[in-house]
Amino acid sequence: MALLLQQPLAKASGFFILVFLMVLGSGCALLRDTAKPEISVTSLSLQPSRGFTQTLNIGVRVRNTNGFGLNINTLNYRIFLEDTEVAFGKRTEKLEIGANDSVSFTVPVELNLLSGLSLIQKLLNAPKDELAYRMEVDADVANFGLGMMRIQRESTVSLVPR
Repeated sequence: MALLLQQPLAKASGFFILVFLMVLGSGCALLRDTAKPEISVTSLSLQPSRGFTQTLNIGVRVRNTNGFGLNINTLNYRIFLEDTEVAFGKRTEKLEIGANDSVSFTVPVELNLLSGLSLIQKLLNAPKDELAYRMEVDADVANFGLGMMRIQRESTVSLVPR
């Protein structure tokens, strides 16, 4: 009698193991197909100068192209203007971005005018209508144990009001 009960139990547990492996496999495929968020600078504006310190407000948009929401714990960023590092920092406020959605926010960045002299000199020697920028961001994504994702964006931003 015990042998008769073990066979259906073995078949049932084999079925559950197969289902578990299929679910695990589809979860790994989901992780493999997870797209990194896209990041872009939407605006730059200067606040009035205070001595040798200048505050630059950087408008940032983070876009999630995935079919599921992303939860980001922290953003560590470095910002380069004309290949000169002008700022680095950390945003510790949690960020929730819905599926196929985007969020916008402003990052106030303190610039030390003494350390940015080479950039200022470049701009004074050759005034431009637009500025090349590069933003490097490490995003700590909480979903599915994805962890740190490196995002990089290079483009230009207009200095002339439109």
